[in-house]
Amino acid sequence: MDIDESFLRIDMPNTVLFGMLPAGKPKDSPLLSGVTNVYTSNSYKIGAIILGALIVLLGLSMIGSSIVGALILILIGVAIFGSGIKTTFSYERSGIAKSIDVPFFEANYVREFEEKVLARIQGFQDDRNVRMQTQKSMAQSRENAQAIVDAVKGQPDEPSQQNQPAAGSMAFCPNCGEGLGPGAKFCTHCGTKIVN
Repeated sequence: MDIDESFLRIDMPNTVLFGMLPAGKPKDSPLLSGVTNVYTSNSYKIGAIILGALIVLLGLSMIGSSIVGALILILIGVAIFGSGIKTTFSYERSGIAKSIDVPFFEANYVREFEEKVLARIQGFQDDRNVRMQTQKSMAQSRENAQAIVDAVKGQPDEPSQQNQPAAGSMAFCPNCGEGLGPGAKFCTHCGTKIVN
């Protein structure tokens, strides 16, 4: 399992017979933008754990008669016992959940990988939100600029005396609080259209 800037890459072997024999190798490379959830979980298969423990005990009982046979049984029993303790890495893509079982001794790696994937997804979402906010700000700036142009085009050559503030009084922008000149149709600081 690996992750890069754009993809979550899964290349895990399948196994049969309690994880002892390889049986194919599924690959999956979903885009990070399509991954909606990532989580790990632990599961225990009691049948495999009991069977593995019994085979280990049988191997220990055979040590006096055949050391090689006893060691082989002990190794098989330990492998079967270990296959009963699973850590599962799961992710959801487009509403479809995918799960990968890994041996119990890889549990720490899987949890670290989960944190890494979550951090990368969070970074991707933050970047997307910043881009959306930037686009929104640019659209607002264009609207403000257009309001300024419209106000300048609509401004008469001689401002009427009724729109002039009283002598000694100062008008301020309702948006940014910047001081406005006499008869201002828009704020020269933020571009807000002034309604008199």
